[in-house]
Order: sequence, then C-alpha cells, then structure tokens
Amino acid sequence: MAKTNGAVQNFDILGGVALAVAGVTTVWTESFLCPKDVTFGFEFKFASPGVVACDIFMEQGNTAPVPESAISTDMVVPDGKVAMAADVADALKHVIAYAPVVTNFLRFKIVGKGANNAGTTLASLIVNTIVNA
Repeated sequence: MAKTNGAVQNFDILGGVALAVAGVTTVWTESFLCPKDVTFGFEFKFASPGVVACDIFMEQGNTAPVPESAISTDMVVPDGKVAMAADVADALKHVIAYAPVVTNFLRFKIVGKGANNAGTTLASLIVNTIVNA
C-alpha cells in the first residue's frame, strides 16, 4: 500500500505482516513493479528473541517470478551489485539509499545465516521514493 507525503511515496512491501527468517534460511518477498524516474530509499527492521544475523539483497528482473516468494531464475541480484544491507546484527530501524538498475520488477531476498535465531522476522520493509525533478 502506498502512502504519500507530498512528493515522497512510501510502499509497505510486507503489507504489515512480518516475514519469518528462521535460522539459517533464504526467503523472498513478493515482487512489485519498479517505479521509474525516482530516487529510492529503504527502511527496514528485524525483530528477534535472540541473535539477528541477516543479509538483504535486492533482486530484479523484467518478468515477475513464478512462483512468487520463492527461488526463480527470472529474478537475480544485478551484476556488480552486492547486498543492500550486509551483516545486519540488530533489531534497530535502518534507513539506507540503494539504487536499483532499470528493470520492470523488484523484490527482496533475505538470508538468515550463522547464529540467526529461529524466531527472527523481518518486521518491516518500506520502500520510499521521490520523483526526480
């Protein structure tokens, strides 16, 4: 759902529902159309009863993945890009800038690794955009 604050739009990628990242695992969000001619900002926060040990990657493609929220050869981390958030080890709110390459669809891959607690969730993931003038 998009919210607006003047020229800034905020997209709640998880729809208000936490995404389980239990232990050592990989999970994906659903894909969404990539807004064009905008500057991006991202806000996320994990929750956990124990250790958080996660990476977040942006995957992109020109075809929506089938099935959604699962591994798909239609969506990849673009060449030359790295994790948009690597080695996240806390349950604090993070706000970052990260520029996607031009494609039709975006989604996020979250990787729980090492000592990541079985109760860890991605509690929120917001995409903020502002139209380039």
